[in-house]
Amino acid sequence: MRSFILLSALLACAAASAGEVYKWKDKDGHVHYGDKPKTGQAQSVIIDSSKDVGDPAKAGAAQAAAARDAECKTKKTQLDAWRRAPTMSEVDNLGRTRQYTSAERRQFLDMTQKKVDDLCAPPPPSPESAGTFPPPEEKYEPVAPPPEEPGSNP
Repeated sequence: MRSFILLSALLACAAASAGEVYKWKDKDGHVHYGDKPKTGQAQSVIIDSSKDVGDPAKAGAAQAAAARDAECKTKKTQLDAWRRAPTMSEVDNLGRTRQYTSAERRQFLDMTQKKVDDLCAPPPPSPESAGTFPPPEEKYEPVAPPPEEPGSNP
């Protein structure tokens, strides 16, 4: 039921934003835009919302990099705190506490270190910095078969 209500609300928002936009000039020569024409000389215009002031891909990439750096720093701090702790324990869903053995602690720290290393590794180069993607195809040049030697029968 909740998903139906959410879907209905999203569709209503999409329908509301898909209306026509009109452009007109007032008596002072100022240009106005609106969803209803104010004068008889208003003309319908198409608004291209895909063009933004900045490049959204670059802005999104910068935000993702900043979020990744912040998460990396947080995970490193947590791992450092776990390494400095003399013992480790966990509490299950029933509220029971269980102490980690030294082998379990070492395994947990090694697994967490691998996750931190993966998270904090430099991201792979973007296709823009690596040239074109996919790389241009090489021209195919057929190889000529070797000439037949006289007196040989296949």
